[in-house]
Amino acid sequence: MRKLFHPGRDRGAAAVEFALVLPVLVMLLVGIVDFGMVTNAQAIAGNAARDGARAASLGAKKADACEAALQASSSLLNFSDTGSCGTSTPSITVTCQTPGGAACSSDFDTSREIGGTAVVTVTYVYHWISPAVFGLPGTTTITKSAYMRIETTS
Repeated sequence: MRKLFHPGRDRGAAAVEFALVLPVLVMLLVGIVDFGMVTNAQAIAGNAARDGARAASLGAKKADACEAALQASSSLLNFSDTGSCGTSTPSITVTCQTPGGAACSSDFDTSREIGGTAVVTVTYVYHWISPAVFGLPGTTTITKSAYMRIETTS
């Protein structure tokens, strides 16, 4: 009868198995972190849009509504404020709708009406940590909008 277990013949097998499993574990860990970060960026963009819409609905000027959204989005990754609303990352637009639902004219500050809707849209380009690992594009555009009834125009 032959022996099934030969001491010393499987030396190094654990190292080989670890070397085979390690890349999969690293990819899994990077994927978890990356998807967690994009989910966080989506939540921040949504909160920023809501803060900007709230400011606009309470009578803030367009620049002040943009500033409120910029302040709320300041923790986004790769955020760089250039000091000009709409040209920084993230991009923020403030528009309005009349009480009937039609779009206002291009000037938010003069065309908004009580009972209308303030619309703030935040667009952010998220850069994936490692797109090549998962075959994803290098960036994903996150767009969040918030709508709030205009309560005052002062």
